[in-house]
Amino acid sequence: MTTIHQSQSKVDLLLCRGRASRLLLLCAFAGIFARVAPAAVLDPRTIQSATLHNGLRLVVCEEVDASVVSVEVIVRAGAAHAPPGQEGIAHLLEHVLWASGGTDDPRRRIEAIGGVVNGGTLRDYTRFYATVPAGHLHLAVGALADLVLGDPSDGATILRESAVVRQESLARRDQLRAILSQLAFEEVYGSDHPYRYSIDGSAEALATVGPTKLSLFHQTWYVPNNTAVVVVGDVDFDEVHAAVEGAFGHLVPSPLPTSVHQPLPRPARGRQRVVTTKARDAYVMAAFVGPAGFERREVCASDLLATLLAHGPTGSLVEELVENRGIATSAGIDFLTQRHRSLFGVWAVCNADDISAVKESIRSELRRLAEDAIPPARFAAAKRLLSSGYAFANETPADRAATLAFYEAVDTYRSAGQYLPRVSLLGRSDVQEVASWYAGDPVWVVLTPKVAGQ
Repeated sequence: MTTIHQSQSKVDLLLCRGRASRLLLLCAFAGIFARVAPAAVLDPRTIQSATLHNGLRLVVCEEVDASVVSVEVIVRAGAAHAPPGQEGIAHLLEHVLWASGGTDDPRRRIEAIGGVVNGGTLRDYTRFYATVPAGHLHLAVGALADLVLGDPSDGATILRESAVVRQESLARRDQLRAILSQLAFEEVYGSDHPYRYSIDGSAEALATVGPTKLSLFHQTWYVPNNTAVVVVGDVDFDEVHAAVEGAFGHLVPSPLPTSVHQPLPRPARGRQRVVTTKARDAYVMAAFVGPAGFERREVCASDLLATLLAHGPTGSLVEELVENRGIATSAGIDFLTQRHRSLFGVWAVCNADDISAVKESIRSELRRLAEDAIPPARFAAAKRLLSSGYAFANETPADRAATLAFYEAVDTYRSAGQYLPRVSLLGRSDVQEVASWYAGDPVWVVLTPKVAGQ
C-alpha cells in the first residue's frame, strides 16, 4: 500500500537543466499546450454533484469515452485531526482498515476484475480509491464502502499495522527532503496548530493507540457528513447516485468535533532551526505561510510564483543558484494547498560552506519578484508551463478523480475546474502580491553535515 503524502496539486519542482534543455523544454511545452485546450481539463459542464440525505457529498464527472471508472472515497480526517498524544492515528487507521478485509476482502474483489485499489493519508483527509473496467461501478463503490466502514478493533491487526507504520517512518529518516519539510512544518506551525504533526506520528504515540482509541476515532470522523465520493468515467449520474446511496445511505450523520484554528500570522516569525545529519550535503529551506484552500486566487498565484522560481526555462532561482553561481546542486519549491494556511517552502541542496550564500540568494530572488516588474514574455511562458503541467497531471480518469477529491477535501471540487481559468486571469501584480508575503524574514530550517570529530 502506498501512503500518499502529496498530490498533483503540489508544486514540488526539481529542475537542474542546462540552457539548451531549457530552450527545448519551453518550445515543447508551448507546442503541447497549444494542443491542450484549458476548457478540456475538468470541464465543469461534465461534472454534477449532490448531497445525500445523510450529508454525504457526491461528485460525478461523466466521460462517455472512458474505458474505466475511477472512484475515490475521502474522509475529511487526516494527520491534523489526531487527538493530543495520538499523533499518527489517522495513518494507522487507514492501514488497519486496509488490512481488515477478512475472507471477503474488498481489495480482492477489485483486483479480481482487473482493477487497482489503494489508500493514502494527508494532513487534511484520508482517501481510499480504485479504478476498475467500465461496467463495474457498483462493485467498486461497494468494495470501497466496505473498506472505509470496516471494523478497526482487532488488536492483532492494530499491532501488526503499527509496526508497519513505524517501519515506514524509519525508512523516511533517510529521505532528507522529507525531514526538511517536516521540520519546517513544526517550526512554522508551532505548538498551537495540528499541521505540525507528521503523518506517520511517533512510535511513542502509536504505542498508546489500541482498539478503543482507534474505534473512537473511526466513529467520530468516518461519518457520512464528513465523507465524499467522487466518480469519474463512463457512468450515468443517476446510476452513480443509486450505487452510492445503496452503499452509504444507511449511515446516520453525527455532529463533528469543533476546532478553531487562528490563521497563522503572515509573514512567519523569522527564526532558524539547525539539525546535524550524516549527509555530505547541506539542505536549506526558507519556510513561509502560504494561502489556504479558500484563498483561490492566491493559491493560483503562489503556484505561478513557484513556476517562475523553479520550473524549467522560467526558473530564475534554479538558474541563479545552480547554473550561474554553482552554489547549489538542486533547488525547488514545496507547496501543497491545504484547508488552512499552507506552507510555502523554498529549498536548496548545497555544500555546507555555501549555506550563507544560498540563503542570501533565496532572499534576493524573492525580493526581486516582489518589487520588480516581471517581464511579460517570461510571465506568459510561466503561465503556459503551469497550465500544461496541470493538464498533464489530469490525463486519466484516475488523475481527474484524485484532483476533484483533493479540492473537495480542502475547499470545493469546483476549484478543480476553475483552476485554469483562474490562472489565465492572473496578472503580474497578483504574483507580486503573494511574492511580498515571502519577501520578509523566513523561518529557516537547515540540515547541515556533522563535522568530523563531533
